[in-house]
Parts: sequence; C-alpha cells; structure tokens
Amino acid sequence: MNVPEKILIIRFSSFGDIVLTFPLINLLKKKFPNANISFVVKPQYSELVKINPLIDEVIEFDEHLKLDFKKYDLIIDLQNNPKSKAFTFAAGTKILRYKKDNFKKFLLVRFKINLFKEIIPVYKRYIQTLKDVISLTEKDYTFTTSELKSTNLHFTDKKYIVIAPSSKHFTKRYPKEKYLELIITLKEKYQIILTGDDSNTDREICNYLCKDDKVISYCGKLSYPELAYVLKNSEFVISNDSGVMHFAESLGKKVYAIFGSTVKEFGFFPQLETSKVFEYVGLYCRPCTHIGLNKCPEGHFKCMLENKVEIN
Repeated sequence: MNVPEKILIIRFSSFGDIVLTFPLINLLKKKFPNANISFVVKPQYSELVKINPLIDEVIEFDEHLKLDFKKYDLIIDLQNNPKSKAFTFAAGTKILRYKKDNFKKFLLVRFKINLFKEIIPVYKRYIQTLKDVISLTEKDYTFTTSELKSTNLHFTDKKYIVIAPSSKHFTKRYPKEKYLELIITLKEKYQIILTGDDSNTDREICNYLCKDDKVISYCGKLSYPELAYVLKNSEFVISNDSGVMHFAESLGKKVYAIFGSTVKEFGFFPQLETSKVFEYVGLYCRPCTHIGLNKCPEGHFKCMLENKVEIN
C-alpha cells in the first residue's frame, strides 16, 4: 500500500485496552512520521487518549457519529465487536481488524483446555493487525512519550508508592483486608497513595484502607493526566489486574500485580522485566473467567485468599 497520510484507529473502551494501543501508535508514528492519526473513543476515555501526544485528533464516539471514511488511507479497528463493525459498515477503505482468541478463551475457562501454544500480550496482538502494512520486526513494549506536567497535587515530599486496590469485578479484587496487611508492612517506609474511580465500590475500599495519615486516598479525585503524574513519580505501583497496571507500565513504572481469576494466556499481564505477578499457580478452577465475575463460582475464592503476596 501507499504511505498513509491519514490513519483512523477505533477503540471505544476500556481503560487498560486503550493504554495497550499506545505501542501500536508509537510504531505507526515511527514508520509514518508525517501521517495524521485520529482515534475514535467513548467520551469518558477521551482525556486518556489525549495523554498520548502522537495522536493528532480524538473523536468522541456516540451512536449517531458519522465519519467520512473515504478521507482515511488506513482504518484500524482494535475493538472488533458488532458495534465497531456496524460503525465502519459503510467504509470503503481497507479495514484492519484486531483478531481475538475468544474460542480459545472459552475452552480454557469452561473446560480448562489450553490451546494457547504461544502467550502473546494484547499490545503485540494489536501490532499484529499491521502485518499486511508494515514489517513487524519491532515488537518491544514501548512507553508513552508524553511529557507530564506537574499538577496542583502537592500531597507529599516523601517517597511514596501507589496502590490501586479495586477492580470492576469481584474476582479480580485482592481483598481489602489483605491490602490492609500489606499497607501495615509498607507504611513505615513509604507514604501510600490510593487511587480508584468514583464508584461506590472503589470509595468503600479506599475509605477502609485510610487508617492513618500515612495513607492518602485520591479515589475519584484524579483526572487521567493527574493519575499519570502520580503514577510516574511513585517508587512503584501495586494493583490488581486492572487498567492502572497497564497505565503504570506505559509510564515505565515497576508494578506488583495481583491476579485472581484471570491468567496470562489472555494477554493482559505486565510486560516490564522489573514488574512482578502474584498468582495461585495450579489452582484447579483457575481461570473461571476471562474478564471477571461478581462472585467466586466455587465459593472459596482461594485464588485471592490463598495468594501469597510479599512486597519488601
């Protein structure tokens, strides 16, 4: 194909999935430095996309959005679901779509049949959508290139760590009581900053963990640029399998990730050599889901309750 001048990327949601598109964008801009890159995303994530300075235009998606697809030389659908296919139905330009492994995920979750001969991180799967366009000799995980500006958050002059103790689904949450045990072992050495969204669940967990002045909660108070600044300047980050985990790594930060019901075969594991994963390897019922559940199907929640997490 000819060198594209205008590129359209579609990824409506969610937090972590959007962050994992950044290495692909970095590669596109390296290969096509003069190309204009537009990104279609749901309004609640537009601020997150704008953190990446290589994206020239952020287009907020709604059900009534209509685009002139003919003006784009290349369209990349990284959502690849019925909604994104309906959205691009009238597009005449060649569309590259992200290939999912839903059947393999189903077999692993439902019957514990593992057909993942090679574990490919999601960011690499995104990059593989470009295989017919450019040579994929460069597949390393790359960071966001944004220069983060200081915010008005003058919360501490001490070394601090960030803990993101919640997640959308119950089976991906390390219990708050276990997080409190971790905090007790770490608070003498570090100031501890809690992050989370504005949901009742996140607020309840963060409020529970705020036992003294060594723990500060910014749950529901940070914009995406502010969260990026807080993560970037931390010593390290502790989180569940969540968007914060990916966001921290995209900024080059060491992550201690706690995994419960999900496994690395799904592609959402930390990528930096400095990061570390805590998981109950060999538990018979794991994985019980590829995205998370509202309760443990077995009733024992051993994947988290018996997950040995030790951070020095």
